[in-house]
Order: sequence, then C-alpha cells, then structure tokens
Amino acid sequence: MQAELDGEYPDLGIALLGVNERGHESGVPEMVAGRVIPFLQDVRKVDAWGEWEVTYRDVIILDRDSVPVGVFNLTEHDLSRMGEYEELKGMLLEVARM
Repeated sequence: MQAELDGEYPDLGIALLGVNERGHESGVPEMVAGRVIPFLQDVRKVDAWGEWEVTYRDVIILDRDSVPVGVFNLTEHDLSRMGEYEELKGMLLEVARM
C-alpha cells in the first residue's frame, strides 16, 4: 500500500509503519518477511499501545500532529478484499488531506 500511496499521491506524505508491542521485542520474522514497512519498538516510557488503546492488528491512523483520528483492525477487515482495502486507503487519504 505504501508504494501505491507514494506513486499516486506523492505530495500527501503518508507514511506507514508498525509499532511492536512492549514485551515482544524479539518480534516474529515471518510477520515482516518480504515487506518493507519499518517497525518501531514501543517502550515503557512511550507506551504507544496503552496511550492509543491498541488492540492486536489495529491500524491507528494519526493526523499530522500524531493524534489518533481513526482505527482499522486487520483481523476484522481483510485487505485481500478490494472493498476493505479501498476503505482503509480512503481513510488514510481523508486524514492526509486535512
């Protein structure tokens, strides 16, 4: 999705990244195999998962000030279904244009 957004909307500056939950520092290599999305490691001092009330597989959509403005859960929404993929893309574009 990142490449598609960069190609179609280069001026919007949309960035996708993962935040690994605190306590899962070792990660799961299969989760990122073949992907280019960067991952950050949450730490006690930041506690992004707690601050943003994250549920496993949530896509937290942040505005330009890093304030959460939307949530899209990938367990509930299968991105292999074009409608759900387009729904997430639409949410990202809406926030990026604000």
